[in-house]
Amino acid sequence: MKKTKKELKIGEQYTIRELQEFAVAEMHKSIPEHKDRTDPKVGAVLATADGVVVEVAHRGELAAGDHAEFTLLERKCRDGKLGGCVLFATLEPCAFGARKEPKLSCAERIVNRRIKKVYIGIQDPDPTVKGKGEEFLRSNNVEIEYFDKDLQNEIIATNEKFMEEARERARIADLKGLQPQKNEFEVGLKKFAYNDFSQDALQLFIERAGLPYDVDSEEFKMFLEKWDFIDVDVDNKRPLQPTGWGLMLFGKRPADKYSQARIKFTVVKIEGQEPEIKDFNEALVKLPDLIDTYLGFIFPTIIDRSNFTRKDLTELSKHLLREAIINAIIHRDYTVEGAQILIHITPKEILVKSPGAPIVPMEKLQNFTAPTVSRNPKIAEVFFNMKFIERRGMGMEEIQKYRPKPTYDFDSVNTVLTIKRNVILSKEEIENALDRLKQDERKAYEYLIEKGRISKAEYREYSKIDDKKAQRTLKKLVETGLARVEGKGKATEYVIPTADMDMAEE
Repeated sequence: MKKTKKELKIGEQYTIRELQEFAVAEMHKSIPEHKDRTDPKVGAVLATADGVVVEVAHRGELAAGDHAEFTLLERKCRDGKLGGCVLFATLEPCAFGARKEPKLSCAERIVNRRIKKVYIGIQDPDPTVKGKGEEFLRSNNVEIEYFDKDLQNEIIATNEKFMEEARERARIADLKGLQPQKNEFEVGLKKFAYNDFSQDALQLFIERAGLPYDVDSEEFKMFLEKWDFIDVDVDNKRPLQPTGWGLMLFGKRPADKYSQARIKFTVVKIEGQEPEIKDFNEALVKLPDLIDTYLGFIFPTIIDRSNFTRKDLTELSKHLLREAIINAIIHRDYTVEGAQILIHITPKEILVKSPGAPIVPMEKLQNFTAPTVSRNPKIAEVFFNMKFIERRGMGMEEIQKYRPKPTYDFDSVNTVLTIKRNVILSKEEIENALDRLKQDERKAYEYLIEKGRISKAEYREYSKIDDKKAQRTLKKLVETGLARVEGKGKATEYVIPTADMDMAEE
């Protein structure tokens, strides 16, 4: 357990970071309720809009099983006027419908007490309800932000066993218990039936996720219902209707209902030529493998026979692009009708346009400190279970390793990721490029090969030429693909494109 930098005192003013740290410290004080299963550890801090601490609480503090938010809002601050206050909770507040009547959910209590803003540590680990509390709060005009990533990691580590048990319970086809309110993608689609699912997509999900069900079994259908992938319309006697999420993930033709489920590639292989257009309309669970195959044609493998051991080199931007596309599928806003994920590939750059504004502050995307959250938790959980992503947050970690560093922006419709291409030339392509260089440009390349990376100042000093000529010479190496640029301004360096490539022995 990490200690906060300051001592908490009710009535004192603190920064947002410090209030997050106090909530995490309070989390560690949680008192378990059950002996047969692991309870979550949850801490909460209530503060005024300008950061003055009103009160703190943790799960089970005053009575066994009481949620931290309930203890804080209804036990400790029952008579206080809390309108405009800010709540810091290490775990997503439980959602509307998640508590037996007459009990209210924590999300309802937050709305009723007119809390202005909630900082959430981590989303609910149960994938069948994850994001529901947050969704209810947003729909009632409560602002949402998230804890810093390092504090998220501490919360996850502290609750690791509880999270494992919650995910395992979600794999059991048991429909008992209350279900939180459904959103528009979790209700049955009246014009669709169960046979609109692709059997291949369902079977792929079962196999990749290691589910203990046969594709045609009643247990599997109960599992799909539990996850809100199918719905039972009892009133109209039309059972087993696909929901929106179900159709997009497993449908034969998701675009029959959701044109936004498509992914469109526009590929310009040579500047000035007509682009190649490719649409992917299949079930979302099929897309990672299909797109992986397609990327193999766009980014062909090059055989390096310069050594006795054969090695396959692939442009790193292929691997980066795969992570970016999976991120876009998981995090895009599917309520933006008709807006598809757009991938633009040219010889110089790659643009990944994901519909919707980011749900985290843009500056956190731009400096790669974005917390681990998902706009579409059920898609994220399906992809995680199918091992399309190794672990949550991995995509962002991979993207930030790339050089030159990719950039994020928002164009009023799409969150846009721009990747400057890092192209590997084959031995033959290098020889052809060298044949087109002047003698001084060839010497510059030989010097770059010797050093691995150089600055303009280093090359200018080595070649005894003026600044402008050094700039022109190095720019030529970049234009031909023999070098790439890292950094900006005085920190700019020129490097060999293969320097950061993944190399896998066959």
